[in-house]
Amino acid sequence: MWVKEMGKATRSIGIQCTRSYLCYEKCKQLPEEEFRFYTGRTQEVFELLHELLGGDEVCANLKYDFKKKTPKRTQFQGDLSPKDKLFMTLLRLRRGITLNDLKIIFQISESRASKICYTWIRFMSLEFKKLEKLMFVSRENQDRRRPKCFKDFKNLRVIIDATEFRIQKPTNQQQSSNSFTDYKSYHTIKFLVGISCFGGLSFITEGFEGSISDRKLIEDSAFMDYLEPHDGVMSDKGFDMEDKCDEREVDLYIPSFLGRRSAFTGRELIYSRAIAVSRIFVEVFIGKIKEFRLVRFLITNSMLPVASDLVRVCAFLVNFQKPFIPIDEEETREL
Repeated sequence: MWVKEMGKATRSIGIQCTRSYLCYEKCKQLPEEEFRFYTGRTQEVFELLHELLGGDEVCANLKYDFKKKTPKRTQFQGDLSPKDKLFMTLLRLRRGITLNDLKIIFQISESRASKICYTWIRFMSLEFKKLEKLMFVSRENQDRRRPKCFKDFKNLRVIIDATEFRIQKPTNQQQSSNSFTDYKSYHTIKFLVGISCFGGLSFITEGFEGSISDRKLIEDSAFMDYLEPHDGVMSDKGFDMEDKCDEREVDLYIPSFLGRRSAFTGRELIYSRAIAVSRIFVEVFIGKIKEFRLVRFLITNSMLPVASDLVRVCAFLVNFQKPFIPIDEEETREL
């Protein structure tokens, strides 16, 4: 093809090439550390997660679109495999990559990237929700290898804490008022999180409006229904739940209250210190949830309808990491 440039006739040569797009098959060749940086999981754990969700047999049949004229759902046709779509979703969760960037990286439309991530987040959330009762490990199953830091709490079953995630100011005035917290000075949604003595997720609620009290959070989440007589629950002082625990014959481990006294007794100081050392692990777990950048900074109004799903998926994915609570090596060797 001939073109004129700067008054001179020149010949341009067109070269056609196929642009390469990102996919799981290419990225799984990355070093394990780099793959974990982008997805939060190793290649081996990624494969296990894919199988847990049903493998290609289930994941290839997910529906991504809904036509308003008819109740017929359609599937996407294209080059993206189920593993590519799972990889894309983990990439968005872990690194907070925008839909526009996903469009460029995976060479798909922005709307399609949105539907894929939405579908997989909802799918994973529903699949993980089926495991909730199994995840709430009994105290008997925790006794055998109970970490040394919990040796003073023989019947401890779950450690709980509340956490909040910042959200964009809702357009609805009532929601805006209920989600605003004076303590944080911005709008939030609140979750109750419980972990076992091994550091794994045992319980997580749906998202509640940020202004809800800790006691109300306990009541509305049906958390107490999971407990059995003589179980032990550990929390901080903010949870006003002594009467609830007494009704179910559950032991509550919380730091001592000073009241009108001028100082704690020696026994109370030792007791409170032991609780503080043990309770810190639920805060570590919550910190690991917030390593997922999509929920760490600001959940936008467009994501608000699936905010509970987002946080639940991130919380369950933490369970796929290596344990962070140390277990006594001598006891492990004996087992």
